[in-house]
Amino acid sequence: MKSLVILLLLISVSILSALMPSAWSEFQRDIGIQAAQFRDSPELQLYRQHKETRSYIVGDTETFWKWDLSVMPPLWVQTPATCRAVGEHCYIFVADSEWNVHMTQANVDTVLVRLELNTPNNPDQGAIMMDIELFGPIPDELDNDPKLIVFYSALGSFQGTSFDGYFSPYNQVTEAQAQMMNPPGHSNECEMIYMTCYPLNPVAPIRLSVLAHELQHLIHWGQDPNEETWLNEGCSELAMVAYGIPDPITHFPSNPDNSLITWNQQTADYVKVMLFFTYLYEQYGQTGIITDLVADPLNGMASLDNQVAIHFPTLTTGEIIHNWSIANVLDSPQPGNGLYNYETLDLPNFTMTNASNIPNQNNLTIQPYATDYFYNYGTHWGVFYDIVSDVPLYATILNLNNSNQCQEIIFSGYSSFPDVYSYDWQGPSKVVLTNTNATPATYSYFFGGIANEDNITPALSTSITSVSPNPFSGSSEISFSLEKQGFASLKIYNTKGQLVKSILNENKAAGQHTICWNGDSDAGKNLPSGIYMVRLQSGEQVRTAKILYR
Repeated sequence: MKSLVILLLLISVSILSALMPSAWSEFQRDIGIQAAQFRDSPELQLYRQHKETRSYIVGDTETFWKWDLSVMPPLWVQTPATCRAVGEHCYIFVADSEWNVHMTQANVDTVLVRLELNTPNNPDQGAIMMDIELFGPIPDELDNDPKLIVFYSALGSFQGTSFDGYFSPYNQVTEAQAQMMNPPGHSNECEMIYMTCYPLNPVAPIRLSVLAHELQHLIHWGQDPNEETWLNEGCSELAMVAYGIPDPITHFPSNPDNSLITWNQQTADYVKVMLFFTYLYEQYGQTGIITDLVADPLNGMASLDNQVAIHFPTLTTGEIIHNWSIANVLDSPQPGNGLYNYETLDLPNFTMTNASNIPNQNNLTIQPYATDYFYNYGTHWGVFYDIVSDVPLYATILNLNNSNQCQEIIFSGYSSFPDVYSYDWQGPSKVVLTNTNATPATYSYFFGGIANEDNITPALSTSITSVSPNPFSGSSEISFSLEKQGFASLKIYNTKGQLVKSILNENKAAGQHTICWNGDSDAGKNLPSGIYMVRLQSGEQVRTAKILYR
């Protein structure tokens, strides 16, 4: 539910006074869970057996239960309505009181085209089939009619807040069962979504997009009625992106340290889940992971972990979230061969902490499944980063040219241990710290210029200076530097921590070195595509970098 969900709790005044906005969405989820508990009841099975197939033609009339949202708590009211259009997959009803007042036949025809024939993104498919193919089938619980009812009426406004539309789980049970729910409600005993025709324009582009949003909620209820709110809303926001008119990308870019899985009913919450599920769909959706995610009986992050393991056994959910966090500030086909790019969205700049002004900070935090971003203007000789965290973090450096275009991505590792990452990069850079844990991270950082006392030759340090190209499909050059002469090893590990390739085990001189790796194992076999860790050790100094093999 997009616009009404924060008001559903108002039905019960006594409950409202005890809950904050963050609980309102959970109350709507609870209604869905209650409705689903009746699915296998003897009463519902008997009802289905004796229910005649329902079918409408233009001109048929019905009286529907709906909420009057102009008062709080909302009142249940019965509203006479007439069928004004019939499509292959839907009926469009309009409240009789609004016909030729706030909803016309031209409006109905526009809605029918978008539902049945085409969307701004697809000239050959309407929003209903788009949602079905992307998320799963529309449930048919009671009326023995696979067609969706879209009911337009004046949803009204309250204290300046207007409502686009909503999906009500009460309609998925019988009227008698709806009266047994807490709080008691009413059912039209059909698959229905409610849409406004006043005071908002029913055929404004964004409102037509909300049709796809609310239909996804109905589909999701049919597949997994107790899904966590952030995941359910993320799929509905993806529906609007797939339709072609997404919500504006605001609020979240200015506060990216906002946990993906926390839902407070704020604009930023809608935007963060919209961006994540759009990224997930564009980069990984070709396998059908979105449809399977909706149908997965697990919920929230457990469901996402399960489906990532099924569809991408060489990846983890944490790696996908990490890649997403890079895409939010890069949003470009290169570098990365499109891995950090949005095809359908044009992102604004994300807010970053200026690390050049405050190079040393302690006791900073990152929320679970959230990101902190830093910007460093660079120094004459390069930059080093020292990051210490109480839980493992993904640390990534984006080296930029003077036009702030990314020239190189350096994966510093996934670690909570004190480590110094040094790079001979004289331009600006962005640092991406991603927390892919279920708990907040507390960390400290020190960002600074590499010391250089002779002003001619940069000081040596033990580091992996570059991995290029990265990602790669043929071979990649791993460049590293050694602070002093001695025995050095360079090894490749998979994401399970298993050693797959020893590239170097020998005494090396101090200075710069480059070695190639073609994606093979110690046994001489080509490794499967995926993410691998490069580990350089010289004496007690250990440096790591991430490399993507395709």
